[in-house]
Amino acid sequence: MADEMSAALTVLGVGVVVRHGDAWLLGLRKSAWGRGTWAFPGGKVDPGEDPLAAATRELREETGLELTEARPAGWASGWLEAGRVRHVTLFVEASASGTPVVAEPDKCERWAWFTRDALPFDLFEPTRLYFENR
Repeated sequence: MADEMSAALTVLGVGVVVRHGDAWLLGLRKSAWGRGTWAFPGGKVDPGEDPLAAATRELREETGLELTEARPAGWASGWLEAGRVRHVTLFVEASASGTPVVAEPDKCERWAWFTRDALPFDLFEPTRLYFENR
């Protein structure tokens, strides 16, 4: 087990938590990790990139939205692939201007707003961890 864990890859990512009133923006993933689950906009932090800059970049790339009033909102860690790929996700809570669009159709099927009592059952691991810790 120790050898298996030492061979694991760790991925640093950001989850951009955009809230409008009492609803959060989630996208239906088409990417390999978490395909068919709902997730915050976000992605990997590039080597040397500031996490807030990564959040701004990822939100724009995925939704066309412009991030404003960003603030760090904790982190979570878990497995994207059990024993093989661990994620460390830094959450950034922010406001955003504009209407979300599917800017990367190979990665996201659609964007939708969900209230806490109507969250989808099938949340992406980092997104699920964000809500569990709130």
